[in-house]
Amino acid sequence: MEDSFMDKSRLVSRRAWMKKALVTASAVAVVPFLGEATAKAATPAKVTKALAHYQTHPNGRKMCGMCKHFIPVGGTAGHGMMGAKGPGMMKEGTCQVVQGHVSPKGYCILYMPV
Repeated sequence: MEDSFMDKSRLVSRRAWMKKALVTASAVAVVPFLGEATAKAATPAKVTKALAHYQTHPNGRKMCGMCKHFIPVGGTAGHGMMGAKGPGMMKEGTCQVVQGHVSPKGYCILYMPV
């Protein structure tokens, strides 16, 4: 009489249940790391100075210090050299798109005015 109340097709063995539980726990443990890997993969790589045709002198009025990609020492990108405070505003900074240090008086073909 008991067998008539239980649907044997819905019964799960202990081994199958443990396997599903292990797979689910593993998937949950991996999810936080996937976010970091995706973010790192989505971050574009910087180009070399040679590819950007970087030069240490301006091109007319166009110069790194007036570019939105320029990051002055102690400043933030998008403000050009005006994003820096104090006497460091004319020191070498970095660029969001070009590798290495760049001069605020330099120039490259990726220049974009602030």
